[in-house]
Amino acid sequence: MEYLYTIENLKMILGPSQQPKIKLSDCRICSKLPDRVSKVNVPSRNEFGSFPYEVTKLEEFIIIKYTWQILMCPLCCRLYTDEYHYEYLAGGSEDVYVISRLEYHDALEMLREIKAKKLTKEDHRWLVTW
Repeated sequence: MEYLYTIENLKMILGPSQQPKIKLSDCRICSKLPDRVSKVNVPSRNEFGSFPYEVTKLEEFIIIKYTWQILMCPLCCRLYTDEYHYEYLAGGSEDVYVISRLEYHDALEMLREIKAKKLTKEDHRWLVTW
């Protein structure tokens, strides 16, 4: 299913996150996650960070590009950004992964600034097409 990349369609897609289903403190996933959590991997030194287990319970919701997506809690519909940054260094790379809680209005504003053409529904997630 495809939709034009318009503010009206973004509001429709983000709709469930506007009012989370339950309080943050009552969600058994989100209540255990800080507002922002990160990990750093340095493969050349065999150093690999980790996220709290609850991060694995968040579901892909909107795929913006392979280094940037929006995740959603399946229990309360809260949103999170999932960002990946990498830096090539002499002898290897440093990979930084950041998960940050995202309010509905911030998500809408962030998505509004993207110059995309359409949104495509694929299973339970949305893909942004440039």
